[in-house]
Amino acid sequence: MIDRYFLEEMKNIWGEDNYYAKWIDVEAAVLKARNDNELSARLEQLKISPEEIREGEKTSGHELNSFLDIICSRLGEGSERIHAGLTSSDIMDTARILQMKESWNLILKELKVTRSIITAAAHRYKKIVLCGRTHGQFAEPVTVGLKFARFLKRADRNIERMKQAEDRILRGQISGAVGTYSLISPAEEKKILGILGLKPSLDSSQVIPRDIFAEYLFILSLISSMAEEIALEIRLLAQDGIKELSEPFISTQTGSSAMPHKKNPVICERICGLSRLVKGAVTTGLSNISLWNERDISHSSNERIILEQSSSLTYYILVKLKFVIENINVHEENIAANIEKAGALLYSSGVLKVLLESGVPRVKAYGAVKKIFQGGDIDRNSVKKKILEKFSVTEEKLDEVMDIQYYLKDVEGIFGEMEIS
Repeated sequence: MIDRYFLEEMKNIWGEDNYYAKWIDVEAAVLKARNDNELSARLEQLKISPEEIREGEKTSGHELNSFLDIICSRLGEGSERIHAGLTSSDIMDTARILQMKESWNLILKELKVTRSIITAAAHRYKKIVLCGRTHGQFAEPVTVGLKFARFLKRADRNIERMKQAEDRILRGQISGAVGTYSLISPAEEKKILGILGLKPSLDSSQVIPRDIFAEYLFILSLISSMAEEIALEIRLLAQDGIKELSEPFISTQTGSSAMPHKKNPVICERICGLSRLVKGAVTTGLSNISLWNERDISHSSNERIILEQSSSLTYYILVKLKFVIENINVHEENIAANIEKAGALLYSSGVLKVLLESGVPRVKAYGAVKKIFQGGDIDRNSVKKKILEKFSVTEEKLDEVMDIQYYLKDVEGIFGEMEIS
């Protein structure tokens, strides 16, 4: 993980120092569960560097055995009781789950903060009307706040997913060489994991099932995709010729080495780019589910990359998204100009509705409205005049559907249904 996107909070979780410290925590918990408190206390005092473990690994070719050799040589008396009845994955997988738990809690906390900021934006901009767009073309009007209200529900679903999945994902194992508890008991496993704040993964073999890790990665990808969706919307509305929203751009900031006028949406583009990496890790996580028999080690190498990377990037993405939304620019003068530019196009669906309700056959009504608007006439009064000349409809009905507020009459109700408070 490169420093550029590796925030300190995640470095503290995913650094190798913390990973190996978690190994000590797991081994110490085993000793505590066996009432071997004196040895556990001595073990917890040890500090082992990643460099030491790698040096030992040159000889043994085995990371966990290198770790055990170091701690046993340092502990001396009683060290024969270390790791009794365990297998490497009991330590390594459980330690990894502990890292994931710390990450999970940090991301969930940041997601909740981001949610509150999205909520504030939904309320702040609820009544600012702008052109809706489908397929990149003018559609019925919406409001800026309604866009954020919809994003808010994405955040709510992600928070709910995290809460629902937490008990499934954050589980450890102390079940022995192939998960049969041959040299340890299920009761002892439960006690050990309880000390660590975990529950047992009841269907472990030599390893915790990898669908657990795949689900973790998938939920992170959904959170990152939510952020990407918001960032992409801001990018689209920041384009020249639209310029309705834009991310913050400080006075000393520059956008191009060649073109001094540029104000590129670099933070939103970065969010979109990094989200692709988080989503890409899901495929690897899914591929890790199918292992040989009780286990092989094909998952281990890539998990050292994708778990750290996806966790760290998801957190980084949320931090940046929070900054963008808190400081977003809403260009109301451009919004008004674009509404003027769209003209009566915003009302084509309403005009069609009036004709259909007056009894005009759909094919005839649709064709007439299409001919007027695709013929280039977007002036409200001109369109109304042509409709009144051709069809027996009331001016009052047309005025009703050619008023921008007609299309927004249920925005308050939508907010209420979404329970946005």
